[in-house]
Amino acid sequence: MEYTVTSSKTVCGKINGEKLTEDDIIAYGSSVEFLVNAGHIKKAGQTPKAVKEIKEEVQVLKEEPEAFVFNTFNNEQGDK
Repeated sequence: MEYTVTSSKTVCGKINGEKLTEDDIIAYGSSVEFLVNAGHIKKAGQTPKAVKEIKEEVQVLKEEPEAFVFNTFNNEQGDK
């Protein structure tokens, strides 16, 4: 049976998109079942499952500028 490499890593001397056979995988000392379950290869002619990517946005809180506070109790000028 033929398999296609779907990983970004080199698998049994093949890169993403290249095909290899079960005999190639066994010759490299690996297991077909392991590579399929890990998502490194797929059966030729099948499309890989879509992976949902979740992006987190960092929320930055802006500090409010200090507001001027008028204090009537400590008014130095006072009423004259």
